[in-house]
Amino acid sequence: MAEPAQADTAAQTGGPGGAHPFSPYEFMLAFRYLRAKRKHGGVALIASISFAGITLAVLGLIAVMSIMNGFRAELFNQLLGFQPHVYVDTRQVEAGRIEDLVREIEALPGIHSADPVVQGQVMATSDRSETFLQVLGISPEDLGQLDVITNQTPTSSTGLMFGDLTEFGVGNHGGDTIVLGTGVARRLGVNVGDRVTFTTARAAPTVFGARPQQKAYYVGAILAAGVSTIDDSLAFMPLEQGRLFFVRGEETDMIHIRLDNPELATAFLEPVRNLAGYNASVYDYTQLNPAFFNALQFERTAMRLILAIVVAIAAMNIISGLVMLVKNKSRDIAILRTMGATRAAVLRVFLIVGAAIGLSGTLAGIILGILFVVNIGPIQDFITWVTGAQVWDPSVYYLYRIPAKLDWGEVGFISIFGLVVSLLVTLPPALRASGLDPVEALRYE
Repeated sequence: MAEPAQADTAAQTGGPGGAHPFSPYEFMLAFRYLRAKRKHGGVALIASISFAGITLAVLGLIAVMSIMNGFRAELFNQLLGFQPHVYVDTRQVEAGRIEDLVREIEALPGIHSADPVVQGQVMATSDRSETFLQVLGISPEDLGQLDVITNQTPTSSTGLMFGDLTEFGVGNHGGDTIVLGTGVARRLGVNVGDRVTFTTARAAPTVFGARPQQKAYYVGAILAAGVSTIDDSLAFMPLEQGRLFFVRGEETDMIHIRLDNPELATAFLEPVRNLAGYNASVYDYTQLNPAFFNALQFERTAMRLILAIVVAIAAMNIISGLVMLVKNKSRDIAILRTMGATRAAVLRVFLIVGAAIGLSGTLAGIILGILFVVNIGPIQDFITWVTGAQVWDPSVYYLYRIPAKLDWGEVGFISIFGLVVSLLVTLPPALRASGLDPVEALRYE
Protein backbone atom coordinates (compact mmCIF):
# COMPACT_ATOMS: atom_id res chain seq x y z
CA MET A 1 0.00 0.00 0.00
CA ALA A 2 3.02 2.29 0.42
CA GLU A 3 3.81 2.47 -3.27
CA PRO A 4 0.41 3.87 -4.37
CA ALA A 5 0.58 6.46 -1.59
CA GLN A 6 4.06 7.53 -2.67
CA ALA A 7 2.94 7.68 -6.31
CA ASP A 8 -0.05 9.80 -5.33
CA THR A 9 2.20 12.16 -3.37
CA ALA A 10 4.59 12.43 -6.30
CA ALA A 11 1.73 13.19 -8.65
CA GLN A 12 0.53 16.00 -6.36
CA THR A 13 3.95 17.53 -5.71
CA GLY A 14 5.56 17.26 -9.09
CA GLY A 15 8.21 14.75 -8.02
CA PRO A 16 9.78 12.08 -10.22
CA GLY A 17 7.21 10.49 -12.45
CA GLY A 18 4.58 12.88 -11.05
CA ALA A 19 2.87 15.96 -12.41
CA HIS A 20 4.23 17.81 -15.38
CA PRO A 21 5.57 21.40 -15.14
CA PHE A 22 2.84 24.03 -14.67
CA SER A 23 0.39 21.35 -13.64
CA PRO A 24 -3.00 22.29 -12.10
CA TYR A 25 -1.78 21.85 -8.53
CA GLU A 26 0.91 24.53 -9.07
CA PHE A 27 -1.72 26.97 -10.28
CA MET A 28 -3.97 25.96 -7.38
CA LEU A 29 -1.24 26.81 -4.85
CA ALA A 30 -0.33 30.08 -6.59
CA PHE A 31 -3.90 31.41 -6.66
CA ARG A 32 -4.51 30.20 -3.11
CA TYR A 33 -1.53 32.28 -1.97
CA LEU A 34 -2.87 35.29 -3.88
CA ARG A 35 -6.30 35.00 -2.23
CA ALA A 36 -5.04 34.27 1.27
CA LYS A 37 -5.90 36.79 3.98
CA ARG A 38 -3.22 38.71 5.80
CA LYS A 39 -3.43 36.64 9.00
CA HIS A 40 -2.65 33.56 6.88
CA GLY A 41 0.40 35.14 5.32
CA GLY A 42 -1.24 36.33 2.11
CA VAL A 43 -0.21 39.30 0.01
CA ALA A 44 -3.62 40.38 -1.22
CA LEU A 45 -3.10 44.06 -0.32
CA ILE A 46 0.36 44.33 -1.88
CA ALA A 47 -0.80 42.32 -4.89
CA SER A 48 -3.67 44.79 -5.32
CA ILE A 49 -1.29 47.74 -5.11
CA SER A 50 1.05 46.10 -7.64
CA PHE A 51 -1.89 45.37 -9.92
CA ALA A 52 -3.11 48.97 -9.73
CA GLY A 53 0.41 50.32 -10.35
CA ILE A 54 0.96 48.22 -13.47
CA THR A 55 -2.55 49.01 -14.73
CA LEU A 56 -2.04 52.78 -14.41
CA ALA A 57 1.45 52.62 -15.89
CA VAL A 58 0.26 50.68 -18.96
CA LEU A 59 -2.77 52.96 -19.28
CA GLY A 60 -0.48 55.99 -19.21
CA LEU A 61 1.91 54.46 -21.73
CA ILE A 62 -0.89 53.68 -24.22
CA ALA A 63 -2.59 57.06 -23.73
CA VAL A 64 0.57 59.16 -24.09
CA MET A 65 1.92 57.21 -27.07
CA SER A 66 -1.48 57.33 -28.79
CA ILE A 67 -1.74 61.10 -28.32
CA MET A 68 1.81 61.53 -29.61
CA ASN A 69 0.98 59.34 -32.60
CA GLY A 70 -2.15 61.42 -33.15
CA PHE A 71 -0.24 64.69 -33.11
CA ARG A 72 2.41 63.21 -35.42
CA ALA A 73 -0.27 61.98 -37.84
CA GLU A 74 -2.05 65.36 -37.81
CA LEU A 75 1.24 67.17 -38.38
CA PHE A 76 2.10 64.90 -41.28
CA ASN A 77 -1.41 65.17 -42.72
CA GLN A 78 -1.23 68.96 -42.69
CA LEU A 79 2.38 69.22 -43.78
CA LEU A 80 2.45 66.40 -46.32
CA GLY A 81 -1.12 67.00 -47.46
CA PHE A 82 0.25 70.21 -48.92
CA GLN A 83 3.96 69.75 -49.49
CA PRO A 84 5.42 67.22 -51.96
CA HIS A 85 6.93 64.00 -50.67
CA VAL A 86 9.75 63.72 -53.22
CA TYR A 87 11.43 66.56 -55.12
CA VAL A 88 13.21 66.40 -58.47
CA ASP A 89 15.35 69.43 -59.35
CA THR A 90 15.10 69.64 -63.16
CA ARG A 91 16.97 72.89 -63.84
CA GLN A 92 19.77 70.91 -65.49
CA VAL A 93 17.40 68.65 -67.45
CA GLU A 94 16.49 69.43 -71.05
CA ALA A 95 13.13 71.18 -71.36
CA GLY A 96 11.89 68.71 -73.97
CA ARG A 97 12.50 65.81 -71.59
CA ILE A 98 10.28 67.12 -68.76
CA GLU A 99 6.89 65.91 -70.02
CA ASP A 100 8.19 62.42 -70.75
CA LEU A 101 9.88 62.30 -67.33
CA VAL A 102 6.62 63.29 -65.60
CA ARG A 103 4.74 60.48 -67.37
CA GLU A 104 7.45 57.93 -66.49
CA ILE A 105 7.39 58.93 -62.84
CA GLU A 106 3.59 58.78 -62.66
CA ALA A 107 3.74 55.25 -64.14
CA LEU A 108 5.65 53.99 -61.10
CA PRO A 109 3.43 52.03 -58.66
CA GLY A 110 2.75 53.99 -55.48
CA ILE A 111 3.03 57.43 -57.15
CA HIS A 112 -0.06 59.59 -56.63
CA SER A 113 1.00 62.49 -58.83
CA ALA A 114 4.02 64.22 -60.37
CA ASP A 115 3.58 67.97 -60.94
CA PRO A 116 6.03 70.22 -62.87
CA VAL A 117 6.45 73.63 -61.22
CA VAL A 118 8.47 76.80 -61.50
CA GLN A 119 9.35 78.86 -58.44
CA GLY A 120 10.80 82.21 -57.56
CA GLN A 121 11.08 84.93 -54.93
CA VAL A 122 9.08 88.14 -55.30
CA MET A 123 8.30 91.34 -53.49
CA ALA A 124 4.52 91.50 -53.13
CA THR A 125 2.93 94.92 -52.61
CA SER A 126 -0.64 96.03 -52.06
CA ASP A 127 -2.28 99.35 -51.29
CA ARG A 128 -1.66 98.67 -47.58
CA SER A 129 1.61 96.79 -47.18
CA GLU A 130 4.38 94.74 -48.76
CA THR A 131 6.19 91.47 -48.05
CA PHE A 132 8.62 88.99 -49.56
CA LEU A 133 7.24 85.57 -50.46
CA GLN A 134 7.82 82.39 -52.45
CA VAL A 135 5.72 81.90 -55.59
CA LEU A 136 5.00 78.50 -57.14
CA GLY A 137 3.86 78.23 -60.72
CA ILE A 138 1.63 75.16 -60.96
CA SER A 139 -1.04 73.95 -63.36
CA PRO A 140 -4.68 74.55 -62.28
CA GLU A 141 -5.37 70.79 -62.39
CA ASP A 142 -2.46 69.99 -60.09
CA LEU A 143 -3.39 72.74 -57.63
CA GLY A 144 -6.99 71.52 -57.45
CA GLN A 145 -5.83 67.97 -56.65
CA LEU A 146 -3.84 68.92 -53.54
CA ASP A 147 -5.00 66.90 -50.52
CA VAL A 148 -5.52 70.05 -48.47
CA ILE A 149 -8.20 71.08 -51.01
CA THR A 150 -9.74 67.72 -52.01
CA ASN A 151 -10.08 66.60 -48.36
CA GLN A 152 -11.62 69.88 -47.19
CA THR A 153 -14.84 69.66 -45.17
CA PRO A 154 -17.20 72.40 -43.92
CA THR A 155 -15.55 72.27 -40.47
CA SER A 156 -11.96 72.09 -41.75
CA SER A 157 -9.49 74.73 -40.63
CA THR A 158 -7.43 74.11 -43.78
CA GLY A 159 -8.20 74.37 -47.49
CA LEU A 160 -9.73 77.25 -49.48
CA MET A 161 -10.87 79.70 -46.82
CA PHE A 162 -12.13 82.36 -49.26
CA GLY A 163 -12.76 82.37 -53.00
CA ASP A 164 -12.35 79.47 -55.44
CA LEU A 165 -10.20 78.26 -58.34
CA THR A 166 -12.64 78.93 -61.17
CA GLU A 167 -10.57 81.82 -62.58
CA PHE A 168 -7.17 80.32 -61.80
CA GLY A 169 -5.40 79.64 -65.12
CA VAL A 170 -8.08 81.33 -67.23
CA GLY A 171 -6.84 83.89 -69.78
CA ASN A 172 -3.80 84.56 -71.94
CA HIS A 173 -0.66 82.78 -70.74
CA GLY A 174 -2.53 81.45 -67.71
CA GLY A 175 -4.28 84.69 -66.81
CA ASP A 176 -3.60 87.03 -63.90
CA THR A 177 -5.39 85.27 -61.03
CA ILE A 178 -3.31 84.07 -58.07
CA VAL A 179 -3.87 82.20 -54.80
CA LEU A 180 -2.35 83.52 -51.56
CA GLY A 181 -1.65 81.84 -48.23
CA THR A 182 -3.74 83.11 -45.32
CA GLY A 183 -0.72 84.67 -43.60
CA VAL A 184 0.36 86.45 -46.77
CA ALA A 185 -3.15 87.83 -47.34
CA ARG A 186 -3.30 89.01 -43.72
CA ARG A 187 0.07 90.79 -43.93
CA LEU A 188 -0.82 92.46 -47.22
CA GLY A 189 -4.29 93.35 -45.96
CA VAL A 190 -6.02 91.97 -49.06
CA ASN A 191 -9.04 89.79 -49.78
CA VAL A 192 -10.50 87.99 -52.78
CA GLY A 193 -10.65 90.36 -55.78
CA ASP A 194 -7.97 92.75 -54.50
CA ARG A 195 -4.90 93.60 -56.56
CA VAL A 196 -1.35 92.57 -55.61
CA THR A 197 1.78 93.59 -57.52
CA PHE A 198 4.67 91.14 -57.84
CA THR A 199 8.21 92.32 -58.44
CA THR A 200 10.93 89.75 -59.10
CA ALA A 201 13.93 89.78 -56.82
CA ARG A 202 16.24 88.99 -59.75
CA ALA A 203 16.59 91.15 -62.84
CA ALA A 204 15.56 89.73 -66.22
CA PRO A 205 17.20 90.66 -69.55
CA THR A 206 15.18 92.95 -71.84
CA VAL A 207 15.93 95.03 -74.97
CA PHE A 208 16.51 98.00 -72.66
CA GLY A 209 18.89 96.06 -70.40
CA ALA A 210 18.40 93.96 -67.27
CA ARG A 211 15.53 95.06 -65.04
CA PRO A 212 13.17 93.36 -62.56
CA GLN A 213 9.89 91.93 -63.83
CA GLN A 214 6.77 93.54 -62.42
CA LYS A 215 3.11 92.74 -62.91
CA ALA A 216 -0.20 93.20 -61.11
CA TYR A 217 -2.34 90.17 -60.22
CA TYR A 218 -5.75 89.67 -58.66
CA VAL A 219 -6.46 87.43 -55.66
CA GLY A 220 -8.75 84.59 -56.71
CA ALA A 221 -8.61 82.54 -53.49
CA ILE A 222 -6.99 82.41 -50.07
CA LEU A 223 -5.61 79.03 -49.03
CA ALA A 224 -4.81 77.70 -45.51
CA ALA A 225 -2.32 74.83 -45.34
CA GLY A 226 -2.46 74.66 -41.54
CA VAL A 227 1.30 75.22 -41.22
CA SER A 228 2.28 78.79 -40.38
CA THR A 229 5.63 78.66 -42.20
CA ILE A 230 3.72 77.85 -45.43
CA ASP A 231 0.67 80.08 -44.97
CA ASP A 232 2.88 83.10 -44.20
CA SER A 233 5.22 82.81 -47.16
CA LEU A 234 3.60 81.16 -50.19
CA ALA A 235 1.53 82.11 -53.21
CA PHE A 236 0.45 80.25 -56.37
CA MET A 237 0.22 81.35 -59.95
CA PRO A 238 -0.61 79.31 -63.09
CA LEU A 239 2.35 77.36 -64.51
CA GLU A 240 2.24 79.08 -67.89
CA GLN A 241 2.16 82.50 -66.24
CA GLY A 242 4.99 81.49 -63.93
CA ARG A 243 7.22 80.52 -66.85
CA LEU A 244 6.49 83.86 -68.48
CA PHE A 245 6.90 85.99 -65.36
CA PHE A 246 10.12 84.31 -64.20
CA VAL A 247 11.46 84.10 -67.79
CA ARG A 248 11.78 80.32 -67.83
CA GLY A 249 10.74 79.73 -71.43
CA GLU A 250 9.74 76.04 -71.65
CA GLU A 251 11.92 75.02 -68.72
CA THR A 252 10.73 73.70 -65.35
CA ASP A 253 12.48 74.21 -62.02
CA MET A 254 11.10 71.22 -60.11
CA ILE A 255 8.87 68.17 -60.29
CA HIS A 256 6.83 67.73 -57.12
CA ILE A 257 5.99 64.08 -56.48
CA ARG A 258 3.26 62.94 -54.09
CA LEU A 259 2.99 59.33 -52.96
CA ASP A 260 0.14 57.11 -51.86
CA ASN A 261 2.12 56.46 -48.66
CA PRO A 262 4.40 59.37 -47.66
CA GLU A 263 6.28 57.23 -45.14
CA LEU A 264 7.82 55.29 -48.06
CA ALA A 265 9.40 58.40 -49.59
CA THR A 266 12.95 57.17 -49.02
CA ALA A 267 12.26 53.98 -50.98
CA PHE A 268 11.31 56.01 -54.08
CA LEU A 269 14.50 58.06 -54.26
CA GLU A 270 16.51 55.48 -56.19
CA PRO A 271 13.81 54.55 -58.77
CA VAL A 272 13.07 58.24 -59.46
CA ARG A 273 16.79 59.03 -59.65
CA ASN A 274 17.24 56.28 -62.23
CA LEU A 275 14.49 57.81 -64.38
CA ALA A 276 15.61 61.42 -63.97
CA GLY A 277 19.27 60.79 -64.79
CA TYR A 278 22.45 62.18 -63.31
CA ASN A 279 21.60 65.81 -64.23
CA ALA A 280 18.67 65.88 -61.81
CA SER A 281 18.87 66.14 -58.03
CA VAL A 282 16.36 63.93 -56.19
CA TYR A 283 15.53 64.22 -52.46
CA ASP A 284 12.58 63.70 -50.13
CA TYR A 285 10.80 65.84 -47.55
CA THR A 286 12.89 64.58 -44.62
CA GLN A 287 16.03 66.01 -46.23
CA LEU A 288 14.55 69.51 -46.38
CA ASN A 289 14.57 69.76 -42.58
CA PRO A 290 16.34 66.68 -41.20
CA ALA A 291 16.70 68.15 -37.69
CA PHE A 292 12.92 68.52 -37.38
CA PHE A 293 12.04 64.98 -38.47
CA ASN A 294 14.91 63.46 -36.47
CA ALA A 295 13.67 65.34 -33.40
CA LEU A 296 10.18 63.89 -33.90
CA GLN A 297 11.56 60.36 -34.09
CA PHE A 298 13.86 60.86 -31.10
CA GLU A 299 11.04 62.33 -29.00
CA ARG A 300 8.84 59.34 -29.79
CA THR A 301 11.59 56.86 -28.88
CA ALA A 302 12.57 58.73 -25.72
CA MET A 303 8.97 58.97 -24.50
CA ARG A 304 8.43 55.25 -25.10
CA LEU A 305 11.60 54.49 -23.10
CA ILE A 306 10.64 56.78 -20.21
CA LEU A 307 7.15 55.34 -19.91
CA ALA A 308 8.51 51.79 -20.19
CA ILE A 309 10.69 52.58 -17.18
CA VAL A 310 7.55 53.70 -15.35
CA VAL A 311 5.97 50.31 -16.11
CA ALA A 312 9.11 48.58 -14.82
CA ILE A 313 9.02 50.63 -11.60
CA ALA A 314 5.36 49.70 -11.07
CA ALA A 315 6.23 46.04 -11.60
CA MET A 316 8.94 46.28 -8.94
CA ASN A 317 6.17 46.32 -6.33
CA ILE A 318 5.66 42.65 -7.09
CA ILE A 319 9.06 41.88 -5.49
CA SER A 320 8.06 43.25 -2.10
CA GLY A 321 4.86 41.22 -2.09
CA LEU A 322 6.60 37.97 -3.07
CA VAL A 323 9.40 38.47 -0.53
CA MET A 324 6.79 38.74 2.21
CA LEU A 325 4.92 35.76 0.79
CA VAL A 326 8.05 33.61 0.74
CA LYS A 327 8.88 34.60 4.31
CA ASN A 328 5.37 33.85 5.58
CA LYS A 329 5.05 30.62 3.63
CA SER A 330 8.49 29.19 4.43
CA ARG A 331 6.88 26.46 6.58
CA ASP A 332 4.48 25.50 3.77
CA ILE A 333 7.36 25.41 1.30
CA ALA A 334 9.36 23.15 3.60
CA ILE A 335 6.43 20.75 3.96
CA LEU A 336 5.97 20.66 0.20
CA ARG A 337 9.65 19.87 -0.25
CA THR A 338 9.53 17.03 2.29
CA MET A 339 6.50 15.63 0.44
CA GLY A 340 8.58 15.43 -2.75
CA ALA A 341 8.05 18.78 -4.46
CA THR A 342 11.09 19.72 -6.55
CA ARG A 343 12.87 23.06 -6.46
CA ALA A 344 11.58 23.71 -9.97
CA ALA A 345 7.97 23.13 -8.85
CA VAL A 346 8.32 25.66 -6.01
CA LEU A 347 9.97 28.11 -8.42
CA ARG A 348 7.08 27.76 -10.86
CA VAL A 349 4.47 28.35 -8.14
CA PHE A 350 5.92 31.76 -7.28
CA LEU A 351 6.52 32.61 -10.93
CA ILE A 352 2.82 32.01 -11.51
CA VAL A 353 1.99 34.37 -8.63
CA GLY A 354 4.08 37.20 -10.12
CA ALA A 355 2.97 36.50 -13.68
CA ALA A 356 -0.69 36.54 -12.63
CA ILE A 357 -0.31 40.00 -11.08
CA GLY A 358 1.69 41.33 -14.03
CA LEU A 359 -0.50 39.81 -16.73
CA SER A 360 -3.79 40.87 -15.15
CA GLY A 361 -2.46 44.40 -14.53
CA THR A 362 -1.17 44.66 -18.10
CA LEU A 363 -4.44 43.42 -19.60
CA ALA A 364 -6.47 45.80 -17.44
CA GLY A 365 -4.20 48.69 -18.43
CA ILE A 366 -4.52 47.81 -22.12
CA ILE A 367 -8.31 47.66 -21.94
CA LEU A 368 -8.53 50.97 -20.06
CA GLY A 369 -5.97 52.54 -22.40
CA ILE A 370 -7.94 51.52 -25.49
CA LEU A 371 -11.17 52.81 -23.94
CA PHE A 372 -9.43 56.08 -23.11
CA VAL A 373 -8.15 56.56 -26.66
CA VAL A 374 -11.46 55.60 -28.28
CA ASN A 375 -13.44 57.94 -25.99
CA ILE A 376 -10.94 60.80 -25.81
CA GLY A 377 -13.50 63.21 -27.30
CA PRO A 378 -16.16 62.68 -24.60
CA ILE A 379 -13.41 62.72 -21.94
CA GLN A 380 -12.25 66.09 -23.26
CA ASP A 381 -15.83 67.39 -23.16
CA PHE A 382 -16.29 66.09 -19.61
CA ILE A 383 -13.11 67.80 -18.38
CA THR A 384 -14.21 71.04 -20.05
CA TRP A 385 -17.64 70.74 -18.40
CA VAL A 386 -16.17 70.02 -14.94
CA THR A 387 -13.51 72.75 -15.03
CA GLY A 388 -15.64 75.27 -16.87
CA ALA A 389 -12.61 76.22 -18.99
CA GLN A 390 -11.60 75.46 -22.55
CA VAL A 391 -8.74 73.01 -21.97
CA TRP A 392 -8.13 72.68 -25.69
CA ASP A 393 -8.16 75.89 -27.73
CA PRO A 394 -8.70 75.20 -31.47
CA SER A 395 -7.41 78.68 -32.36
CA VAL A 396 -4.03 77.77 -30.91
CA TYR A 397 -3.65 74.16 -32.05
CA TYR A 398 -5.73 74.34 -35.29
CA LEU A 399 -7.45 71.15 -34.08
CA TYR A 400 -10.92 70.81 -32.56
CA ARG A 401 -10.09 67.59 -30.73
CA ILE A 402 -7.06 66.19 -28.96
CA PRO A 403 -5.73 63.82 -31.63
CA ALA A 404 -5.11 60.19 -30.66
CA LYS A 405 -4.12 57.31 -32.91
CA LEU A 406 -3.92 53.75 -31.58
CA ASP A 407 -0.95 51.76 -32.85
CA TRP A 408 -1.61 48.04 -32.42
CA GLY A 409 2.08 47.28 -32.82
CA GLU A 410 2.81 49.40 -29.75
CA VAL A 411 -0.04 47.74 -27.86
CA GLY A 412 1.57 44.36 -28.60
CA PHE A 413 4.96 45.68 -27.47
CA ILE A 414 3.44 46.98 -24.22
CA SER A 415 1.74 43.63 -23.57
CA ILE A 416 4.93 41.64 -24.04
CA PHE A 417 7.02 44.16 -22.12
CA GLY A 418 4.65 44.18 -19.12
CA LEU A 419 4.60 40.38 -18.92
CA VAL A 420 8.38 40.00 -19.36
CA VAL A 421 9.12 42.62 -16.69
CA SER A 422 6.67 40.94 -14.32
CA LEU A 423 8.41 37.58 -14.79
CA LEU A 424 11.88 39.09 -14.38
CA VAL A 425 11.07 40.86 -11.10
CA THR A 426 9.46 37.64 -9.86
CA LEU A 427 12.63 35.58 -10.34
CA PRO A 428 14.67 36.72 -7.28
CA PRO A 429 12.04 35.86 -4.60
CA ALA A 430 11.00 32.72 -6.56
CA LEU A 431 14.62 31.52 -6.65
CA ARG A 432 14.93 32.24 -2.94
CA ALA A 433 11.80 30.16 -2.27
CA SER A 434 13.04 27.27 -4.42
CA GLY A 435 16.39 27.28 -2.62
CA LEU A 436 14.83 27.12 0.87
CA ASP A 437 16.25 24.29 3.00
CA PRO A 438 13.35 22.28 4.54
CA VAL A 439 15.44 21.34 7.61
CA GLU A 440 16.28 24.96 8.42
CA ALA A 441 12.71 26.09 7.79
CA LEU A 442 11.20 23.46 10.14
CA ARG A 443 13.89 23.52 12.84
CA TYR A 444 12.03 25.85 15.15
CA GLU A 445 8.49 24.75 14.24
